[in-house]
Amino acid sequence: MRLFKSAFGEYYAHIAVLTAIGFLSGILEGVGINALIPLFSFITEDDGDNSIVTRTIREIFYFVGVDFTIKYLLIFIAAVFIVKAVILFIGSYIQLRIVQDYTKKMRADLFKKFLYARWSFLLRQKIGHMEKMLSTEVKSVAALLGSVSTLILLTTGLLMYLLVAVNISFSITTIALCTGIIVMVIFQPLVFKTRDVSRATAAQSRENAHFINENVLGIKTVKALTAVASMVTEAECRFEKLRKLGIKLTILNSIFSSFFQPFSIIFILFLFSFSYKTGDFSLPAFAAIIYLIQRIFSNIQNFYMHIQGIFKELPYLEHVTECQEEARRNEEKDIGSNPFVFERALSFKNVSFGYQNHSTTIANISFDIRRNSFVGLIGPSGGGKTTIVDLALRLFEPDAGTIELDGVPVSDIDLTRYRKNIAYVSQDIHLINDTILQNIRFFDDSITDDAIVNAAKQAQIYDTIQAIPQRFNTIVGERGIHFSAGQRQRIVIARALARNPKILILDEATSALDNESEIKIQKTIENLKGKVSVLVIAHRLGTVMNCDVLFVLNNGKVIERGEPKELLKDKNSYFFKMYTMRG
Repeated sequence: MRLFKSAFGEYYAHIAVLTAIGFLSGILEGVGINALIPLFSFITEDDGDNSIVTRTIREIFYFVGVDFTIKYLLIFIAAVFIVKAVILFIGSYIQLRIVQDYTKKMRADLFKKFLYARWSFLLRQKIGHMEKMLSTEVKSVAALLGSVSTLILLTTGLLMYLLVAVNISFSITTIALCTGIIVMVIFQPLVFKTRDVSRATAAQSRENAHFINENVLGIKTVKALTAVASMVTEAECRFEKLRKLGIKLTILNSIFSSFFQPFSIIFILFLFSFSYKTGDFSLPAFAAIIYLIQRIFSNIQNFYMHIQGIFKELPYLEHVTECQEEARRNEEKDIGSNPFVFERALSFKNVSFGYQNHSTTIANISFDIRRNSFVGLIGPSGGGKTTIVDLALRLFEPDAGTIELDGVPVSDIDLTRYRKNIAYVSQDIHLINDTILQNIRFFDDSITDDAIVNAAKQAQIYDTIQAIPQRFNTIVGERGIHFSAGQRQRIVIARALARNPKILILDEATSALDNESEIKIQKTIENLKGKVSVLVIAHRLGTVMNCDVLFVLNNGKVIERGEPKELLKDKNSYFFKMYTMRG
């Protein structure tokens, strides 16, 4: 119940309205069904016209000054059922609005919570799981909410049918109700079995989504290593597991309805036989009670099916709620309020950091990135270079020591303002399947077209863009597939420069480029000297040869620092050895 309250608490008012609609609909149908008794009495000339129901309806007609005839009785019955249909339509509309509103809000809330979560939390997420959750699992949770809403309508309708049926025949109604409850209890284990199979289906679906996304992203490697056949076999095994679970789920969902429909017919035949043998058998009253019993059984069947549907979708609600809560607990905290002021230096002071469940990655590191300076960072893989970038971007907080901007701890600076002034270019190029213009603007409408053009010129990509027929309106393709690696990287650098950053971080931005592209990016960096602070992490030494100061990292510590030309004078230095190996 707590799970439902936390997930659907804001819809209590809507659910209350649905409850009222259910009662009103049931009352109207009860009145309409009761009105059928005197109608049958008119037709069959049965003495049913002396029943309580007939007398009550006749008195209502006389009270409003309408003749109690077949003509007006038919009009009355039709009007009652039309009004009931309108009310049910309103209920269906409210139910639809609830479900669609919940779907939209939950997707938006989940997406927002994930994007605002800490980087450490996002690193733990599997590829494809979030997409699966937003596209499919939230829809299943919305279906659960729809089932809850329908259950309310069914319950209120069932209560009204029972009240009307009791008014006609207490004994028959009691027998029907008890029989329906007994049948539901007998089949109750199927509900829990449905939940278990659905839970396994949800888990398998997520793993399949992860498998597909992971390998589609690496499809070139899959083809190059001739692993396609093996991967197809693996996929077929996974899909087979899902198929078997789907069959189980379908069988579980169909068992009750397959049994209950013929059972209800047999039960009605039994009632006819039982009532016919009694002395006070009335065809109009019996016709009405049979209709009501059929409606009661239909509601019981639908009630059970929706209960089963709720348990089927329950694992999705559990998973979505769990992920939502975990993302909330891992929200990226921003306690800073100071403005971004960069006049002197961004300083690492005795900074140490280690990833969760791992040993220390960097230990007691101190260095400065001075305003408008060009700083290089090199070292073997695993030395801690990217960790320094993550700390500079405030994706992580140091375990020890402080990072300061002009003497102010960066944790005291407003996070949004801080990141707006630091541009980041990764070796993992991220482009969206849109125009060059939109890839450079990248969801920041404050960036003008002129700023984009200037950034493209600075990034040495403007001439390339102008040579294309559509120019800045050219679609780059999925992950920028229509452009070379060097061109994609320069578009990303233009994106960074268009934001007019105070600090530009290039993390292995030239590692996968050809010599021509590397030279162009080196020229871009050279042109930025004295205008913006640049931190370059590189394996290619040519990228950092002209930097103002070079830091060499190894095993999480700064082992060398100084101007590249000065470091080359020490033939025992790591930098000299790497430079010599380069030839």
